[in-house]
Amino acid sequence: MFNTSVPLAALIAIAVAAPAASAPAPAAQTIPTRAALGKNIDANFKAIDTNGDGVLSAAELTAAETKGLQQRLGAARARLDGEFTKLDTNKDGQLSRAEFMAAAPQNAGNPNGAALLAQLDKNKDGKVTVDEYRAPVMARFDSVDTNHDGTISATERQAAQAQRKR
Repeated sequence: MFNTSVPLAALIAIAVAAPAASAPAPAAQTIPTRAALGKNIDANFKAIDTNGDGVLSAAELTAAETKGLQQRLGAARARLDGEFTKLDTNKDGQLSRAEFMAAAPQNAGNPNGAALLAQLDKNKDGKVTVDEYRAPVMARFDSVDTNHDGTISATERQAAQAQRKR
């Protein structure tokens, strides 16, 4: 098993979700496959590897982490804006927008990529190869794909969700 600290969880979220944002939404829920996950991870690695040298530096990881934090901050602020409308049920303006938005996260931290680099850089050479980048996500996929057929069925997904709740 691998460490699932927050930075790695963020990386996994980026690896799985980012290409979906640029791709058209499927008509029905697709069955996740190991091959599709691998393609997603590789595409994200390539997007993070801005200088195209085939490894991820601390600077590239910092930039990717910053972008992800900014996206999450923007989404959180959008949800809070929607909640304002719900909270001001009598529409008397007693809960001002400025007061409500003041409760929104203002600073998502100061990422430097060091924690993520330390977690992913298994050979400790100060760089993350595509294999090091793929390993934790593929290991998670393999742990959910209990019959090892390269596809996560609804039953396997439900079992994994139940396991996480324990």
